[in-house]
Amino acid sequence: MAIIDRKSNNEKRNKRIAKNTTLMFLRMLLLTIINLYTVRFVLKGLGVIDYGIFNAVAGVVTSASFISAVLALSIQRFFSIALGQEDEERLKTIFSASLNIIIILSITIIILFETVGLWFVSTQMTIPAERMTTAISLYQCSIFVFFFSLLQIPFTAIIFSHEDMGVYAIISTVDSLLRLALAVIITKISIDHLVFYSIGLLVESGVVSLLYIWKGGKYEECHYTKTKDKILYQHLLQFSGWTMFGSLANMGMNQGNTILINLFFGPVSNMAFAIAMQISNAFNALSNSMVLSFRPAMIRSYAESKHYYVNELFYISNKFIFYLLICIAIPIIAEMDCILKIWLGTANEETILFSRLIIIYIVISAISNPITIIMQASGHVKEYHFPVESITLCTLPLTWILFKLHFPSYTVFIAMVSTCVIAHIVRLICLRHYYLPFDYIYYIRDFLLPAIGITTLAIGCTFFLKKNIINLSICFILIFLIIPSLILLTAYNIGISKNEKILLKRFITSFLSKKHV
Repeated sequence: MAIIDRKSNNEKRNKRIAKNTTLMFLRMLLLTIINLYTVRFVLKGLGVIDYGIFNAVAGVVTSASFISAVLALSIQRFFSIALGQEDEERLKTIFSASLNIIIILSITIIILFETVGLWFVSTQMTIPAERMTTAISLYQCSIFVFFFSLLQIPFTAIIFSHEDMGVYAIISTVDSLLRLALAVIITKISIDHLVFYSIGLLVESGVVSLLYIWKGGKYEECHYTKTKDKILYQHLLQFSGWTMFGSLANMGMNQGNTILINLFFGPVSNMAFAIAMQISNAFNALSNSMVLSFRPAMIRSYAESKHYYVNELFYISNKFIFYLLICIAIPIIAEMDCILKIWLGTANEETILFSRLIIIYIVISAISNPITIIMQASGHVKEYHFPVESITLCTLPLTWILFKLHFPSYTVFIAMVSTCVIAHIVRLICLRHYYLPFDYIYYIRDFLLPAIGITTLAIGCTFFLKKNIINLSICFILIFLIIPSLILLTAYNIGISKNEKILLKRFITSFLSKKHV
């Protein structure tokens, strides 16, 4: 009887994961198209210099965006554990405690931004004198955009924990559509475009936050009550603190390097880096869409001690993320010059190179996501993030040294990729130490070796097509048709195991079934 119940529960979860994965994938495709057009209109409306200023100045504030990402993941983790344990009172306490933490943290961060941050923007950044007043206005708006992103965290966390991805997909799509509308408007108006765009983003972020609060507030546990559970506060802050240390490394690689490029190379290189980061955001959106579908189920299964199911989800998510990413990454890297010209109208060599290198980095870093989910579910965040991110944090000083030695701007990506590969090895060591069901040999044999082989085959075929097909348009079409088909075909035949093929078929069958959970 227990076996039957276990299979029934797994089928329900498989169906939910299949549904959520499909929703998030469709959302990602739509948002990618919207965001790409948004960047094109923003670049056209602001111009190269103002676009570089926007990304550099706003980057000072968004350098703290890792805080909101960390809090969202941490709070979601505690919600998912409580849901797995079916503890309704615990859910209410977690919500209230997390809201208190958010409010206190928001006040602290705003004070820091209005003192140290304001001094840095006013005196240390490379900004044309005639645009300094506008840059300060942009900076002030960016602070409150960040405040709104913090305020919505407990509500988005509970939405994710309940695996209600439809709500998230709708609101995030509204968010992107509003940003696209704003980008189109700035190309039509006669007032200062950068000032208008800054104020518009502030209003838009407020509207989106209200939507998340409205929808999240409908859950029973989202009702504020006074809580003095010191142990809960301690656990939330400790978990968030070490997870925040991990996200600090990503901030160093992204926003920190944005500032370094501004200091060493100026706004034009900032623009190239900003375009590359937009492509990075699109690929991260794809990766995160898949991770968001698997994450709640993996955490809840871990809380229920169903390690057999955690293992199934771990390996299938690794392969799902990697093979789908390279299906898109390899053709885009091969045709990056054409894509940027279609997208932006023009593209220099620096922008093309930056955009190719950032995709390589994203693909490598994406396969660490399933490892991080298990380690966070286990609660061993200190033991995981300290060694891993100590390596990753070396990216920023390494980039600074390379720039000081007069290496070209693209070496920022060499530093990023190098530290990412080393950090992944350390992640695997941590996983094996704290999660005994993990097996190095099986991971290498079942995932890494087939992944390397399939990637090499796809790259070789891409070079063959580029070299032998003279007509650029035909070559472009064939690469985007043949390479993804080749990857998916070989991945299915040699990249996934028999059990994973069965699980994959269950996902598809569950989604196509007329039954609803």
